[in-house]
Amino acid sequence: MLDLLYEQRADPLENPANSMNDVELLDYIRSHSGIAVSEEKAMELAAVYSCLYVLSSSLAQLPLVPMRRQGKTIKIAMDHATYDLLCNSPNAWQSSYDWRESGQCHAAGWGNAFTCIERNRKGEILELYPALPWSTSLLKNGNRYVYSCFDVDRGMEAIQPEDMIHIRSLGSTSIDWRMGKSPIRQHAETIGLGLAAQKYGSKFFASGGRATGLVTPKSSLSKENWGLLKQAWKSAKATFRDDGGEILLPSELEYQAMTIPPEEAQFIDSRKMTRSEVAGIFNVPSHMINDLEKATFSNISEQAIQFVRHTMMPWVVKWEQELNRKLFSAAERKAGYYVKFNLAGLLRGTAKDRAEFYSKAINDGWMDRNEVRTLEDLNPRDGLDELLVSVNAVPLSQFGEDDKTQETPDE
Repeated sequence: MLDLLYEQRADPLENPANSMNDVELLDYIRSHSGIAVSEEKAMELAAVYSCLYVLSSSLAQLPLVPMRRQGKTIKIAMDHATYDLLCNSPNAWQSSYDWRESGQCHAAGWGNAFTCIERNRKGEILELYPALPWSTSLLKNGNRYVYSCFDVDRGMEAIQPEDMIHIRSLGSTSIDWRMGKSPIRQHAETIGLGLAAQKYGSKFFASGGRATGLVTPKSSLSKENWGLLKQAWKSAKATFRDDGGEILLPSELEYQAMTIPPEEAQFIDSRKMTRSEVAGIFNVPSHMINDLEKATFSNISEQAIQFVRHTMMPWVVKWEQELNRKLFSAAERKAGYYVKFNLAGLLRGTAKDRAEFYSKAINDGWMDRNEVRTLEDLNPRDGLDELLVSVNAVPLSQFGEDDKTQETPDE
């Protein structure tokens, strides 16, 4: 079966399951700007790289631990086999941060992130190792689907769906809904325009840029006078560069300053527009990729909250649901095992904001002081485990009971 999978993967032109359009999209998409757009090529555009970095690093830095709910008690499942894999080292080459950072980059950039689950004969998880999206495909083998992935060290492998963690971006509307679609390919025209503008700017400055001024003689010059004029002009520019001041020109010469023409100004505007559009494609606030043109302190604070709610939260839910259904059996899920990202790291405010939050939590009686100390990486103290309740906050059922007790006459 592996030989058959290898033949189907080796030459896409010979695979009847692939149409000519599919084969053409395997490597790149050529935009109307004439630029071949691929995921690797798109990473050369600063806005694309910045967006992928923001998404990847934001998800990778979140604490990820397996949890277990038993009745009303929730605790970290340190006894489960996935604890060390998720918290420390999923495989011999990556830390937990590296694994999630690369996986999120593949999901947001290539549309699919794959992680193979290696188990022993008892079904216990031994390792989580990544599979590259450009060398992994989903094939149908009889009545079952199987992931075909190629690795330099492992060679060609056929992975069953239950042993493949598959994080998808927004899928296409085509028949292949089981696979995500690359946002870069879906917006190849926008990214191609940005790459074309970047290429144009590189060529423009590589050729010396546009001249800043034009010196023209008012009358015709002989060959000898032309040489003397060139020498005098070079000497005048050198004097200006060293001493500053104005350049004096003979009466036979006229100087005209050259401004940026409309097409050059359009080039600058197009780069700004592309940067903003790319940020919109990945749903990343512009200020997070150093586009501060329309940013203010107040809207940056609000955008940071919106980033967590509307950008990171959907990705977090995707990861949590996929990890829960692939890392835990049905029996383990019924026993209360699940994984959880802690988004508090992204919402962590200043010392003043945290102090106000903790004060309300303690006074309202839903956090004790040792829980606060734990969140601030401080050791617990004796006598701080008891919950405090505000004297002004009493249950409605007990309202007025103290007054009735006081009004009862003594026997």
